[in-house]
Amino acid sequence: FVLGMVNFLVAMFLLFMLWKQITKKRHVLFGGLSLTIFAVIVLGFFVAKPVILFGEQKRYKDKIIYEEQTRYQKIVLTQWKNDYWLFINGNQQLSTLDEVLYHEPIVHPAMQLAKEKANVLILGGGDGCTAREVLKYQEVKTITLVDLDPGMTRLAIEHPILLELNDGAMLDPKVEVINSDGYQFLEDTRQYFDVIIIDLPDPRSVELGRLYTHEFYSLCNRALRSNGVVVTQAGSPYYATKAFRCIEKTVGSAGFTAVPLHNQIITLGEWGWVLGMKGNVDAKSIKKHLKSLSFENVDLRWMNNESMQLITSFGKDIYLDEQDSIKINRIHDPVLYRYYLDGNWEIY
Repeated sequence: FVLGMVNFLVAMFLLFMLWKQITKKRHVLFGGLSLTIFAVIVLGFFVAKPVILFGEQKRYKDKIIYEEQTRYQKIVLTQWKNDYWLFINGNQQLSTLDEVLYHEPIVHPAMQLAKEKANVLILGGGDGCTAREVLKYQEVKTITLVDLDPGMTRLAIEHPILLELNDGAMLDPKVEVINSDGYQFLEDTRQYFDVIIIDLPDPRSVELGRLYTHEFYSLCNRALRSNGVVVTQAGSPYYATKAFRCIEKTVGSAGFTAVPLHNQIITLGEWGWVLGMKGNVDAKSIKKHLKSLSFENVDLRWMNNESMQLITSFGKDIYLDEQDSIKINRIHDPVLYRYYLDGNWEIY
């Protein structure tokens, strides 16, 4: 409507300049049209919100119950029956229907593998669900949650849907929320952590891909104590196989022993993570340890020992011919976002 008003003022200026050259009959016509258009534009300023909401609703199949454009991203919550979906910039982040199938695998294998669990760093995870899972361990003393967007973390604290979903995790005294860039935080911090959980959006751009680089994982390595564990969400091993394997290879290049994980999530499809352990340990030993986990002392809704046999097992890469051709993602050679965009998303 602002742009429309600019165009309208230009038209009015031209009409004023040419007014004497226009017949009196046209004066009435142009005058009436001008008043009508002016009234429509002014009215538009007052009805812009429902018009925008109508346009937004056309993009989503379910009813929008909340939408906000923050400084960094567009946040949308939708509802279908008794379940809710969270979208960021039009991309699904979670659903209350099956979010445990994502959040339990990203948290608990890493937490169980870590010898110490006192200090945990979460990069991203502004919805609070990752923090909710970490708080299930009594040994945890501090959780530092670094998320760029204060709008997202505020929503996780204040909105009743997210507040109920994350069990008020963001309000727990053990949790410190820092609204900052994850890369910048790691460069500046002098803290050390036992576990680092990276719960960030997919690397669909160069900017997001910066948080999946060799340099970024090297900063994670520096911030981890001996035998520390890092885990990152890594997209889909089947919809974006090259991107998934690139993340695995990049984690390994930063001094970690990398082990891939995956799980079938109802609303997302097959999704994956890459776990990295610091120290002199081989991948076979890590997988053997992971497959022995039982989680008997942790209150979980889905994960058990049987699930660990599944999420640590992969078949052959049917969408990847030469794994050795996959390059490491670096700040000055950002190959990951191209691998990601070149995936099999048309069948998603």
